Amino acid sequence: MQIELYENGGINMLSGKIITLGITACSPAGQSITLIRELKKLGAQVHVVMTTNAVNFVTPLMVQREAGTPIQIEQFELPKAYDMNHQSLSLKSDLMLVAPVSANTLGKVANGIADNLLTTNLLSTNAPIIFATHINPTMYSKPSVQRNVKMLKEDGVIFVENKDDKYPSLFPSIEAIIRRVEEVIS
Repeated sequence: MQIELYENGGINMLSGKIITLGITACSPAGQSITLIRELKKLGAQVHVVMTTNAVNFVTPLMVQREAGTPIQIEQFELPKAYDMNHQSLSLKSDLMLVAPVSANTLGKVANGIADNLLTTNLLSTNAPIIFATHINPTMYSKPSVQRNVKMLKEDGVIFVENKDDKYPSLFPSIEAIIRRVEEVIS
């Protein structure tokens, strides 16, 4: 494992790691810009897959500018650049992180539904998967959503949850997400 040092002498724990960030249609999707920036500061290469509805919350151009890699949205879109070592993100990623993850995407993955590029990648990876939810508390409390969360946890999906006891389904802090990423792949 290659470990890089920050200029200030700290250890760069994500150096050389490939992280695929999934962004779904949730109000904190705009926070993905900050999340990408922080992951890159730690040395990670970040690739982004957005759902088609996520583009209503944050623009692909803004996300791509921060990530520095082509953004993928459509499942059957031609590649934006030819890569001689092309491999699906699901195969080359060290970690799949979905932040924010909606109840819709959570339910699809829990039930094996691969009807968009993000869910296809999530269902075809052997890399660890981390979900940072942002789901309306009333929706989150529904038995169907709770079954999906329970099933995904049993299947090994790691959740980063908000520390607020009243609203655990709302988006956690960027710091909490980064800490969990470091714990899982460092």
